[in-house]
Order: sequence, then structure tokens, then C-alpha cells
Amino acid sequence: MLARMSDKMPKVAKELSAIEVQRLTRMPPDTRAFNYFPAGGVPGLLLRVAKSGACYWVLRASVGKRVTSSGKEAPLRRDIGLGAYPEISLKVARQRAAVKREMIREGLDPVQERRTARQARQALIAQHMTFNEAVEIAKELESIGDDKAGKAWTHKLETYAIPTLGHLPVAKIERDHIVDVLLPIWTTKTRTAKDVRKLVEDVLDRAYAAKNIGRHNPARWDKLLQHRLPKATKKGTNFPALPFPLINTFLAELRKLTDTAAPAVAFVIYTGARSGEVCGSTWREIDLDRKLWTIPKERMKKGEEHRIHLSAPAVAILKALAGGGPDDPVFPTVTGRHHQNARPSKITREIGKGMGYQATVHGFRATFRTWGEEETEYPESILEMALAHKIDDAVKAAYQRGDLLKKRRALMDDWAAYCAKPAPAGAVVNIGERVNG
Repeated sequence: MLARMSDKMPKVAKELSAIEVQRLTRMPPDTRAFNYFPAGGVPGLLLRVAKSGACYWVLRASVGKRVTSSGKEAPLRRDIGLGAYPEISLKVARQRAAVKREMIREGLDPVQERRTARQARQALIAQHMTFNEAVEIAKELESIGDDKAGKAWTHKLETYAIPTLGHLPVAKIERDHIVDVLLPIWTTKTRTAKDVRKLVEDVLDRAYAAKNIGRHNPARWDKLLQHRLPKATKKGTNFPALPFPLINTFLAELRKLTDTAAPAVAFVIYTGARSGEVCGSTWREIDLDRKLWTIPKERMKKGEEHRIHLSAPAVAILKALAGGGPDDPVFPTVTGRHHQNARPSKITREIGKGMGYQATVHGFRATFRTWGEEETEYPESILEMALAHKIDDAVKAAYQRGDLLKKRRALMDDWAAYCAKPAPAGAVVNIGERVNG
């Protein structure tokens, strides 16, 4: 019968055969959590058998010295893992144990050497792990999914950070790289830039922690980074804009009015068009069957024809109007003339003031643009085209006109759906300009 190891282990253990080792694994467990059996061949080689039946090879050896509680030196005994049985055979276990014994004779600690080697491998991996790979790690650790918030998270990184940082090893990203990401949008899209900086910081923090990289995060907001970026200031020509979370509340107040200019203001909101383009529209420009509004180039600021998809609420506004001849105004005054900008502007100011905000008709374009940037993953080029802003010819050439309209159709439908959602109860809105007094 093969015996379990006693407290006093013999200096020379019997060399077990492969069959004998197999029998050991089938022995009934006793009350101990683990049983150790000398395997022989190499001093200290043991087979550890757990109560669960799991088996592991262990080399028990003295490595260096330790200081006892009485202050005396004593041998430091270690149990060095060699792998699981039967994955690691008796023959391989003896070979591994012999290598460890040779290391100990040379004055090395096999456990510490393995730990050092692991750290070196991790450091080597970290040196080559790119920002793209770090983003994927952060996605997994932070459970970033395909929901709306997850898509917005991914969109900001893909749009602003990855083009500059994606191919770079995270261990080689410096503050200069972060400045290259932020500088182009720091004064024009300050809120987005701040969001991107924080996302990059979080991604790098995750990567550094996962790969044991001990270095300062170059995306962390400190004086060195702050002094590399210009002070973010609002342009004086900006129009006060209603915060997008309050757009549903504004529309509810607007629907209470019987003023003939009220439908024009609502149409501005749903289409993202300029007030002058809406007030000057005629029925010739409207195609209700195709849900399309085509503004001729003569009436556009940039002198180019602009097509706008009409969402369901926009179509409902048009169907509620009496209609008229091809050249009649879509939004007439009581005398049948085109509305001027004054009346829609007055309505907007009064409702906005009642809500505690400054608001302008033209500001609704900024409201729409900010919503698209912060709440969706639509490319910047699509958002800019929806507002008939000038874009680079190279970007314009990258799309087919019909494809662009299809993309903008989805955008305007999503905007209409968002406008139908009430603002969350107790929501704190920091965007926009409050009315004083």
C-alpha cells in the first residue's frame, strides 16, 4: 500500500511508477483538505491530491532563510507549483522539479524568478498594446454595450481620439498626443472636447492598471495640460439656445398658442431650418407624398439647393394648414402674406422666458446640433449637412446624394422621436442661458 506523506518526510523517497501515481489519485480521501505523496526521483517532488480529486505536482524545497518570531534564522520552505496531473505527466514533473532544484543550487528563488518573468512579459505586452486595444479592454471592463449610451461612448472616441491615438502603444502616448486630439475642437466644441479628454483618461487608466504600467496619465487634467490649451470662450455671435432636454416642454407650451406663427416655430424645430427659410417657404417646395421639402438655391444662404426630410410631426403640421397654390406661403399671416422673423422670434422669447431661459428661433439649430453631437452617433458631416452648413468638398464627394438623404432621414426621425420625450423629472440642465430676474 502506498502511504501518505508523514510530517517527517524521508530524505530519499521511493521512485513511484506512472501506474502507482495513477493509483494514488484514486485513493479515498481522508479528513484533510489535501494529501501529499512523495513521488521520488527528485528530492521534494510531491503529488498533492485534494478532497475534490484534483491533483497537482508540487516541489517542496528550502529557498533562502527566514527570521522566526524568536529572532533566529530558519530555512524558508516553499511549495513550488509544477502543474496539474494528469496534464503534466510524472516524467515531465520530474524534469521540471530538477530544473527548479538546479535554480535553487545557483542561489535563485524559482517563485520570485517566475514572478519577475511574468512582470517582464506584462511590461513587454504593455509596450506594444495600442490605444485601439486599450479601448477594447475598457469596453469589456466597463460593460460598454450597443445601447444608446454605449454607442455615444464609442462614437466620441472613434471620431476624435482614435484617428490620432489608435495606432500608438499606450506606453508611448504623451501629453503632446493628447493636445493634438483636443486642440482642433477645444474652442469650437468645448463640452465635447472635455468629454473626449475624460474618456481617453479612463481608457488609459484601465490599460495601465491591466498591464501594470506605472506612469502618469498624460490625459489627466492638470496644470501642464491646461496650459497647453487655449481658454475656451463663447463666440459673441452665438444665439441663445434652449437646452435640448427641454425641447418637449417648449413644444407643449407652443401648442397652447393660436398664433399663426406658432406652426412656423414648430416647423423650425422639427426641420432644423433657418427661420427665414421656413417663413419664406411656398407650397411648391413641399412634396407631402415623398415627405420632402426642397429649398431652392435662391433662398439658401450658401446658394445651393437644400433638401430636408419631413418627419411625421413636420408632415402633421403641414397637413393641419389649409394649403394653397404653388406660390402661396406655407405659413401665412392673417392677411395671407409671408411671416417675417419678428413674430416667431417674439413667441420663442416669451415661451423661453416663462421657462426661465433665453431662447431664440435661430438657437433651435444649435439645440438640434448639440443633441446630435451628445446623444447620437451620427457622423459630424451628416449633422452639418442637415443644417446646410458648408463642409469640405472631399467629405461631400465621399457620399452619394441619395445616400446622404437616407442618412439624414433617419436623423430627422430620431430627432422628432426625441422631441416627443418629456424632460426627466428633476433633471438639472446646465446648458443655455438663464434669464436673470
